[in-house]
Amino acid sequence: MEKILLVIIVLSLVFAVSCGKSADDDTYGLSSVLDKDVINVGMELQYPPFETKDKDGNPVGASVMLAEALGEYLGKEIEIVDTPYPSLIPALETGIVDIIISSMTITTEREEKVDFSIPYTTSQLMMLVNKDSKVKSPADLNSEDVIIASKTGTIGALWAVTNAPKAKVLNLEEEASAVLEVAQGKADVFIYDPLSIIRHQENYPDTTVAILEPLPNTKGWGIALRKEDPEFKAKLNEFITNAKEDGTYDNIRETYLKDKVEEFEQLGIDFFF
Repeated sequence: MEKILLVIIVLSLVFAVSCGKSADDDTYGLSSVLDKDVINVGMELQYPPFETKDKDGNPVGASVMLAEALGEYLGKEIEIVDTPYPSLIPALETGIVDIIISSMTITTEREEKVDFSIPYTTSQLMMLVNKDSKVKSPADLNSEDVIIASKTGTIGALWAVTNAPKAKVLNLEEEASAVLEVAQGKADVFIYDPLSIIRHQENYPDTTVAILEPLPNTKGWGIALRKEDPEFKAKLNEFITNAKEDGTYDNIRETYLKDKVEEFEQLGIDFFF
């Protein structure tokens, strides 16, 4: 597999948006991503062990390994484009990236803008709650007295708006800041995937509680792609289906997720990848 390159995104994204480009422009020229020799994969490299960087700044993690396997399956070179999470879908829409593999949950709101593969995980949403909060289960969230802290643009924020409309949603740019609001009692709950919830509760064991009860109305993570590319979508779905059976997932779990799988087993929770 050819070397994965780390691409700086922000200035390019601003320029593309300011010029009014879209994925349908002749600038991108090709009817399908399958016509390209290089596939640009958008990721926010701030979510270990899925999307992160090694000590030399190179992209590593389970999602990177999955992208590499996709490139091998399609016979394409893969370039990782490090992109802030709120900018991932705009980058896809404007053609700066060709797909997103960044622990992105499939939602109705996102499907209005982009298309998704079949889920490649079964990740569900769970809650990190301040120990003094009245929130004890998902049924307690839809209340005017509840403050939900979330990272801007993530599934936690989207879920809260749709499923707990009475609650106040506090959107912050950094995940750590949202978690700190809960740990300090300034917010009741932080909503995210179980891997993150467990990790954050371990960081704040005296002030937070992990409620590992799946929230309703959630789907798994999908590979996002531009609309109107059915041939490419079919190939992505084919790849995911095969990867679950041909040892690709086993290799990824062994390389990056072994400790997490064991931790979930100890908690009696099925691991989602």
